Amino acid sequence: MLLDNGSEFDVIIVGGGMVGAAQVLAFCQQHKRVLLLEKNLPKSEWLEKPPLRVSAVNLCSEEYLNELGLWQHLSAEHMCVFNHLSTWEKEASALAKQKLTFSAQDINKSHLGYLIRNEALQMAAFEQFKQLSNPPVISSAELVAIDQDGLTTEQDKVIVRLQEKDVQTQLKSHLVIGADGANSRVRQLLNIGLSGWDYQQHCFSITIKTNFPMQDITWQEFQPSGPKAFLPLSDGMASLIWYDSADIIKQLKQMSPLALKQKVLDVFPPLAGDFEVVQHASFPLTRRQAKSYVDGRAVLIGDAAHTINPLAGQGVNLGYKDVAELSQQLDGIDLTDNSSLTKALQKYQTKRKTESLVMSGAMDSFYTLFSNDKTVLKFVRRGLLNVANKLPWAKKQVLMKAVGY
Repeated sequence: MLLDNGSEFDVIIVGGGMVGAAQVLAFCQQHKRVLLLEKNLPKSEWLEKPPLRVSAVNLCSEEYLNELGLWQHLSAEHMCVFNHLSTWEKEASALAKQKLTFSAQDINKSHLGYLIRNEALQMAAFEQFKQLSNPPVISSAELVAIDQDGLTTEQDKVIVRLQEKDVQTQLKSHLVIGADGANSRVRQLLNIGLSGWDYQQHCFSITIKTNFPMQDITWQEFQPSGPKAFLPLSDGMASLIWYDSADIIKQLKQMSPLALKQKVLDVFPPLAGDFEVVQHASFPLTRRQAKSYVDGRAVLIGDAAHTINPLAGQGVNLGYKDVAELSQQLDGIDLTDNSSLTKALQKYQTKRKTESLVMSGAMDSFYTLFSNDKTVLKFVRRGLLNVANKLPWAKKQVLMKAVGY
């Protein structure tokens, strides 16, 4: 249902996924008048199905979600703690010195993070909305225009136009935030370009039902065809991640559960016990970077601003850091003051774009170094694994960065 024509807000947020919903909570804590536009509102029946989309939430994100009041609404049955992270090269996996393992105790922490269903994170945020008198949410209308042409020192509101059937409504807001994912409608309407590329590989995610105890370790074996990873989930479930060429992934998608299980047994390192394939999904690997995160009084966060190789599971954590940084910059700012707002948004862009580019570059270098069979790079990576194992302080620094500090 649309609001009255001409309704005004401090912030209109487009996209109520994991990151967008967290941004709503952050601004509500600052007593800003927020409107959320989200077509696919979370439903409890989503969690009745086996998990397919899972995020690795690191310690820094966990602390922030606690501050937002979101964490208290997460159920233990939808999340799995992990205390260890291990990686190795396939040919050297039997050699202990070539296996690099990070543990929570290396940095004096109780755990490294949680693997949590995406749907659970989104629903937890919506549960917290109820503690905040339910900020208004529109799910039935399409965003058709964002008009900033009339912005002046006197006019400090963006015009947002929504279409529901044959009715168009015009809303006003001091700020518009695009949190609507990699194919962001907000970004398109603002004509913000993208830089980046498609990787040669696709990612194949296989949900399995295990008959072995729940694990507290996530691991990744690097093979010439691409990494193969294990992610423990709750309730006896786990996720296997298979990077490979688009042609191979296409073949895997067409296999029966039994045939796919046999393929996993042939290609993956040994699992801790027997399992059965429950479901699977695939997606292409892409790197995208918005050429600007800010346009006037409009801002991009999360995947609308950047997508990176999911190799280390940092995507959603980068998004939560966007939320934290933007919220910090706008805390106490008079949104009607163009000068103060512009400075705050530019600080947000500088900090978040810099970190996103650094993280993207690091993931690309890691991916290139380990996902091939070139002799020179094999020599280099084995040397790096050896060095890392011999330098505890270096391992600690890498691990601290991985958990968000």
